[in-house]
Amino acid sequence: MAADVLTEEDDPIAGPHACTRCSAESLLSVVGFCAACVADMGLRHPDEYQAFKTDVAKTYGRK
Repeated sequence: MAADVLTEEDDPIAGPHACTRCSAESLLSVVGFCAACVADMGLRHPDEYQAFKTDVAKTYGRK
C-alpha cells in the first residue's frame, strides 16, 4: 500500500515560506521567522528575540 503524498496545491501550509527577517525559504516557520533567524535573535539580538517571544505568545498563547 502506497502512502498518499500531499502537494503544495493540496495543502499550502506544507510548502516552503519566506522568512520575514532574512527572506530565505524555509519549511519551518514560527510567526514568520525561520529557525536560523530565531536562533540568531536568541543568541545575538535579545531585544528582537523578546519582541519575537511576545508575538508568539499573542499568536499561540502561553502554556
